[in-house]
Amino acid sequence: MATATLSTPSTSRARSTASAAVLSILGSVAAIAIAAVGLLVVPVALAIVFLPTVIELF
Repeated sequence: MATATLSTPSTSRARSTASAAVLSILGSVAAIAIAAVGLLVVPVALAIVFLPTVIELF
């Protein structure tokens, strides 16, 4: 019984490595964007709560 070994061409490996790198970069960008939005939640909430009172003082 003969067995065949399967090998992927180097172009296919290079393409999958490049796509993995692109996905990694996009994932990092998305994580940074989510963190930035999360950091804006507290100041916006404070402005919503306290801004009308501060405006009334003037």
